[in-house]
Amino acid sequence: MEETLNELFKILSKDLHFNATKLNSETYEQNWKVPEGFISIIGLENAKMPVFYYGITNSYNKEFEIKKVVSPKGQKQVFARIYYIFDRRDIIEKEKYVVANAFNGLLLLIKFDKTEFIEKAIEMLTKGYEEDEFIREVLDNIKEKNMFDNIEETIRFIANRDYNWLIGRIKYNMGILEYSGQGYYLLPIKTNMQITPGIRIENGKVIIDLENSHLFKNFIVYVDTINNKIICNKERLCNKNPAILDIMSKIDDNTCPWCGAKLRVVRTRKGEFLGCTNYPNCLYRRFPKK
Repeated sequence: MEETLNELFKILSKDLHFNATKLNSETYEQNWKVPEGFISIIGLENAKMPVFYYGITNSYNKEFEIKKVVSPKGQKQVFARIYYIFDRRDIIEKEKYVVANAFNGLLLLIKFDKTEFIEKAIEMLTKGYEEDEFIREVLDNIKEKNMFDNIEETIRFIANRDYNWLIGRIKYNMGILEYSGQGYYLLPIKTNMQITPGIRIENGKVIIDLENSHLFKNFIVYVDTINNKIICNKERLCNKNPAILDIMSKIDDNTCPWCGAKLRVVRTRKGEFLGCTNYPNCLYRRFPKK
């Protein structure tokens, strides 16, 4: 986890709006755990805004899961999911330092990487297909419905589908549809003195579930590691709403919602559908309504 924080500090220190400083028990000689770092966010509007101080913790574990669901109509479904799990006791110790030093609050730092998610989802689905009858049945049905040639392509489709569903909802709630969605997120553990909506507290654990995408509306800073951009929550820091309507207006029915490439008509022996021109890197496809 030390590498994650070091990389974040390196990125933030390149931006004039940020001053990122390491903070640990060795340099500050405290007798309790302190945040791994703190960040000062300097005013975005010609340095007229006040400075915000936050403690940061990135001591989390990532857990991946294949969720098995049966709809009210009896339809079986599977979904790849990821969870970021923090130790509540560790966070309480860090909050002591934040309160004692009059910082604004404690931020949870997570990193979301497409390659990691896709590879892990493929691994779990492949194993599930071999060992779990429920998963095998769902994958065989998806293979037939979507006209895939083999189960490997079907698994890759599901992994990409679930990644794009998760990241799409997060980007929509944050108003950053033009960015990759990959990279670092700094999320406040508390908003208006209450646990930030969407963060789960369960059995001594603080859980960030990407499916609860509305919690990302409260983000403080997002670092896009693909486009090398740092995005601040302007609604929180300078009271400007993101231009999400302008972004949405640029998306049409001929654009792939997964990767942004154009769609084309694909004709096969089984029928036709709209497929992404970025195939085989992108497996998105849309069938005409009957």
